[in-house]
Amino acid sequence: MNERNFEIHGPVVGSNIGTSGRARAGDVHIGHIKDVSAVLRLLDELREDLNDAKAPTSTIEAVDDLRVEARKPKPSKDVTAHLMDKLADRGLGEQMKDLAKAFDALF
Repeated sequence: MNERNFEIHGPVVGSNIGTSGRARAGDVHIGHIKDVSAVLRLLDELREDLNDAKAPTSTIEAVDDLRVEARKPKPSKDVTAHLMDKLADRGLGEQMKDLAKAFDALF
C-alpha cells in the first residue's frame, strides 16, 4: 500500500483562524443571499411603481431606507417594522404583504 504524507496549509472551511474566534463558516450562507436578493427585487419593483405613480418623496425615501436595511448583515426588526408601517399607510396592500413575507426570511 502506498502511504503519502500530506499537510493542509492555510485556513480551512470551518476554521476561525484570523477572525478572533467570532466568524464561523455558517455566518453567510447562500440561503441568506437569496433572501436578500428577493427583498431587493421586490423593493426595486415597488420603487418603480411609486415613481410611475409620482408618489411623495417621503414614500420613496422609506423604500430606499428599507433597501439599506435589507443589505445589512443583520437587519433590525424594529427599523424594518417602523418603515413598513410608514408604507402600509400609503395603500400599497398586496405589495406590502409580499414584502413583509420576504423580510421575515431575513430575520
